[in-house]
Amino acid sequence: MSTDTTDEPPKKRYRRVEEEKDNSDSDDNYVPYVPVKERKKQQLMKLGRIGQLKEAEQNKPKSSSENETNEDDDEEDEIWGRKNNIPLLDQHTELRKLAEAKKVSAVERQLKKEEEILEIVAEKKALMGVSELAKGIHWRPPRFVLEMPPIRHERLRTELRILVEGEDIPPPLRSFKEMKMHEGIIAALKEKHIKKPTPIQIQGIPTVLSGRDMIGIAFTGSGKTLVFVLPLVMFCLEQEVKLPFIKNEGPYGLIICPSRELAKQTYDIIQYYCDSLRKCHMPEIRTCLAIGGVPVTESIEVIQRGVHIMVATPGRLMDMLEKKIVKLSVCRYLWSTANLAIFCYYAKENSKFCEICSSEAHYNK
Repeated sequence: MSTDTTDEPPKKRYRRVEEEKDNSDSDDNYVPYVPVKERKKQQLMKLGRIGQLKEAEQNKPKSSSENETNEDDDEEDEIWGRKNNIPLLDQHTELRKLAEAKKVSAVERQLKKEEEILEIVAEKKALMGVSELAKGIHWRPPRFVLEMPPIRHERLRTELRILVEGEDIPPPLRSFKEMKMHEGIIAALKEKHIKKPTPIQIQGIPTVLSGRDMIGIAFTGSGKTLVFVLPLVMFCLEQEVKLPFIKNEGPYGLIICPSRELAKQTYDIIQYYCDSLRKCHMPEIRTCLAIGGVPVTESIEVIQRGVHIMVATPGRLMDMLEKKIVKLSVCRYLWSTANLAIFCYYAKENSKFCEICSSEAHYNK
């Protein structure tokens, strides 16, 4: 009996252990079935959680350099991170509203272009006194006006309701003859039935002729255009008489207008007085009109002959400067037109028009 027990083969117990282990592994790897609806819901919840994490990360304080470099990226991440669970149609509607809110107005675009123009041609320099800025300006009021007491000038300004601010303000002059205008210009004024200057012209024209910077504010129809047109024509006439302009030289004066209509109107006024000077056997004052809708070839023809005055809109002038069609190296007279509301709202931008175009440029604003 003992012999039988010893002859039996030994049992392999590890087999059962392996079978139990395999069964436990299969139970652990079992993945229950999740309906499609539940899986989509879990994915949306996961995406919403990611958006919350991004938003929390963006709220952490950052250095100034990081804020400057990644400002645009952070805004995009914030918008899209929070709205991945919003239908595309709603996202599209909201993005359109944001784009309309950030849309730049026409006035802002114009002033931005003017700022870019001045950045191209401006040269930084030290502050200069009034006498240095007016270098090359030889106009002086009549002697009998200079000999009058200052109280007379103040009385005239009070009578005409002229308000002035500044130092060493030129005296107001009652007639175009006292302003030493050329007889051809005076004849052209008479043809337009303009016998005496308006209040803005009585104080404004002597100020510009003296070579001073000026900000003129007056109501519509008060004759503001002649305040900068007549001195500019006189300056160009003086330069042409002393030393005629050669090919590709100029402009000596630049007038920037906010619209094509105003630029065309200003150009026609300048051309009228230049033609009147030609009738008096004076040299030709060439004027160039650079606006949208007018072929650039017409402007190039005038520039190649040597241009004295250029009337332009910011967009066309910017294009011509970038293409090196025109240079402002000899420009000494710049006038920018704007109404009071625009000037007050964009005072900082308009103040940049006082910068010097070249080392001897003179700006009137």
